[in-house]
Amino acid sequence: MNRVKLAFIMLLAGSSPARAAEITLVQTVPDETVYGSALAAKPVETWLEMIDGAAATLDIEQFYIAHRPGEPLEAVLEAVKRAAARGVKVRIIVDKVMMGESAGPLKELGALENIEGRVIDYRKAFGGVQHAKFFIVDGREVFVGSQNFDWRALRHIHELGLRIKSERAAKTFAVIFEEDWAIAGGAAPTKRFGKPDFTPVSRKRPETASFHGGEVSYHLSFSPVKSRPSSFGVEIKELLRVIKKAKKSLSVQVMSYAIKDYDGTLWFELDKALRAAGRRGVEVRLIFADWTMGKKDDKYIKELAKAKNVSVKISSLPQHSGGFVPFARVEHCKYAVADGKVSVLSTSNWGKSYFYGSRDAAVTMDGEAAAKALLDVFEAAWNGPYVEPVDQERKYKAVKRS
Repeated sequence: MNRVKLAFIMLLAGSSPARAAEITLVQTVPDETVYGSALAAKPVETWLEMIDGAAATLDIEQFYIAHRPGEPLEAVLEAVKRAAARGVKVRIIVDKVMMGESAGPLKELGALENIEGRVIDYRKAFGGVQHAKFFIVDGREVFVGSQNFDWRALRHIHELGLRIKSERAAKTFAVIFEEDWAIAGGAAPTKRFGKPDFTPVSRKRPETASFHGGEVSYHLSFSPVKSRPSSFGVEIKELLRVIKKAKKSLSVQVMSYAIKDYDGTLWFELDKALRAAGRRGVEVRLIFADWTMGKKDDKYIKELAKAKNVSVKISSLPQHSGGFVPFARVEHCKYAVADGKVSVLSTSNWGKSYFYGSRDAAVTMDGEAAAKALLDVFEAAWNGPYVEPVDQERKYKAVKRS
């Protein structure tokens, strides 16, 4: 039976052929930097295409919303308004701890018909923050990555995200969204979710997707450990699995690396895994942002840089010619690539609270196509003009952020 006849029969039956999943890497290139991968799309263009394509629903879960008139996020927020005006039901979640930034945009959006905004007190619920950055369109595709809904994240910060065209991925993220939406609406936090009526994208049930002309198998995982369905992946476990299975190389770029958590406790899970990888002969290369230095974790980062087969570089992006930009000009990506084959792209910084107390999400991809794209970004940073190896003798000073 040919494809045309099969499609016609399925149409008569009230169904349509399942669309193949597709993943696109999306990179924010800070103004006036040498960055920019030919294997990545641009965030504003991607977000506008997704939001302008919404027909029924748009669910947005963000750490915060920071808007400045005339900056790139303005076009995105206008697209959200257009969606609501044409009847799309828009729901927005932001975290309570960042309401100093979010209050204005959330009030303006929430005053419009078909838009409802809620504030989640994730610290009260689970001890951390709602740190994930994702949105779901029509239950058919999702964007997830390091980009906050922040004008600086679209122009002045180095970011990486993924657009995933997949109903299974969208449904998987929707389960997380609905739980957080309920908590933001006053429901008590729960540790048990109902059994999904679909097959979530997990390590046991991954999904095949096209990626820049190649093919990958991917699955999703979430934080915190205690707020997810049992059939959903645990982010820290998936990340540790990738590190522990690395045989030759491990390349990581993440904004911050913390041994001492906010409550003062020490946490060595990732540190031990990285050191163990080096001892078994894996070439471990790590890029951390300069925001991580000049604080309590300096000594741990310096010690890690002394470990066998482990190299650490600190990245400092140049300030903009237009003047100082607060809370910007920083490496904010969060990803890892093992053996040129397996990749993890996340919303989490590398510290205990992100995995055990905060809402975050990660995508693990098995396939050279995704690894190649992420390594293209990594090599540009590792060999670029903004990084320097950790200086064991230097007394680092905290970077001015505001």
